[in-house]
Amino acid sequence: MKKSLLLVAVLSTLSINSAQALPIDWSGIFGADTHYINNFRRTDDNVTKNSAAKTGTQGIDSNGGNTANFQTYIFRLQPQVIVNDGVTFKSELSTGQIRGGFLGDNSANNADGSGNNAYYFTTPANQSGLNINQAYMELYADTALIKIGRMSKHYGLGAVYDDGKEAWDRFFTMYDGIEATMRIGNFSVTPYWAKISSQGDSAKNYANNNAANNKSADVREMGVTAQYDNKNRDLVVSVLYAKRFSEVGNQFYHADTDASATATARGKTNVTIIDAYISKKWNKFNIAAEVPMMNGDYGNVYGAGTKSKIAATSYILEAGYELNPKWNLNLHLGQINGDKGSSNKFEAMYLHPNYQIADLMFRYYYPSINEGGRSVFDSSITNTRYAKVAANYMTDKWTWKFAAIMAKAMETANAGTRSYHHEEQYSFQSTQKQKNDLGTEIDVGFDYRWNPNVTISGYYGYWMVGDYYSFSNTTTKLKTSAVHGGGLRATLQF
Repeated sequence: MKKSLLLVAVLSTLSINSAQALPIDWSGIFGADTHYINNFRRTDDNVTKNSAAKTGTQGIDSNGGNTANFQTYIFRLQPQVIVNDGVTFKSELSTGQIRGGFLGDNSANNADGSGNNAYYFTTPANQSGLNINQAYMELYADTALIKIGRMSKHYGLGAVYDDGKEAWDRFFTMYDGIEATMRIGNFSVTPYWAKISSQGDSAKNYANNNAANNKSADVREMGVTAQYDNKNRDLVVSVLYAKRFSEVGNQFYHADTDASATATARGKTNVTIIDAYISKKWNKFNIAAEVPMMNGDYGNVYGAGTKSKIAATSYILEAGYELNPKWNLNLHLGQINGDKGSSNKFEAMYLHPNYQIADLMFRYYYPSINEGGRSVFDSSITNTRYAKVAANYMTDKWTWKFAAIMAKAMETANAGTRSYHHEEQYSFQSTQKQKNDLGTEIDVGFDYRWNPNVTISGYYGYWMVGDYYSFSNTTTKLKTSAVHGGGLRATLQF
């Protein structure tokens, strides 16, 4: 009996030692920042908006003031376990909706939302959940690298598919599925399949305990990327082809209605994306271009019973030149489609929220500050033709950044037609003509490398708002005024 117990103890010890022997690589990011934005409403005029009526005005409700001041943090923990020579498990954990949260939000210090904390100087943390953003295994086979699970996806410049790997990327493209990358020399092919959502519509009895098993609630995507990557010539040429399907009962997509704040179900959709990308380097000069194209059945974009097609194409170019070891120059050009709103064909494209060109323009969803709704960071470049000229000055510890951005709208409202409000994403009947100048912005920023793991950064932007934002859909135009603001952040990478 004693020998049996001894044998069990030895085996248990060996098992524990074997489990502990698995190497775990811990890495992650923690950061905190503060932002101050003056005149975020882009006008000093008083504006009163009825949340139930969508009138088309570019004005933001005056209630709440005209100055934004908020602080946030990011937290991402990325452990990975090397199981053996052929398998690695990778993951990402975070908290909050934006891979972090806002300092002082109720989820951290107020359990029931009542505000009745018994102790004035003591507010215990409550309800701060941990999100599993990624959890997947990599299988290393003789013919392919296979990923299975919840993973991020990146393609090209990150204009549409962005993996959120930069320190302050608050969003990322997430897929639950499988992909396999097969390489032959400089060529590779990566087919993939993913389920984006299985949340059903309760009105159609799909949102029950078996929603994940009901095909009528699904949003799925399948596609393939073909790439030529010649590292000797610093040349990459690739094309992505994918189809995304959403079934009639899905609750993932919604559409606006013309006169109500209530969203309606988008319904069944079938959209194809073809995304072409090329990049090339010559000594000190580099250039990259991406052309995403979307078409297909886009569902009820303009409200119930108005099935729409999507036909959107955008052009994005980035070029850089290393003048010397301290100075580099950059040029960004883009044409991002907008929607005319006057037909049942939807033509607007919204780039990934991580892909930004300025410190103020396009970067924030300003209506949310006074009117609520989605996150202030959930804003995309859309409906614009822009040009950005930038320069960076670098020393051992410092990087100074300078940029000028000019932008005009691709589509504007026209009197007597249905038009589209690109910022707040709804259609409306226009009675006035809108101008197309989005404005000009000047940005200055810096990065100070405190040590190899800690960076202190700051920025200041001055946006001379264009006449596009004077549109009120009445004979009285809003008087635009400049937006300016800045911020500081500290970033720890380990």
